[in-house]
Amino acid sequence: MTAIDICGVLVQARPERLAEVGKRLGAIPGVEVHAEDPKGRLVVTVEASPGRRTIDTVSGLGAVEGVVATSLVYQYADDDMREQESAS
Repeated sequence: MTAIDICGVLVQARPERLAEVGKRLGAIPGVEVHAEDPKGRLVVTVEASPGRRTIDTVSGLGAVEGVVATSLVYQYADDDMREQESAS
């Protein structure tokens, strides 16, 4: 079993760079773009990836060229799964 760590993030991009930002975000390991609108908003999820904490990935989204702002809107971590692994 593996631990679950998922974050939902609203990303505001420059509208004229929306397609480019969506591609760049989608290329980041553990990041998936689910929706976007013409005003530059993207709905993104970030899942834990090997060797990188989820919060580090979320923090890095704002550094993507064309991103204006990010807002963490949801976070879920299942530590019980980690405890089950260590008990096995």
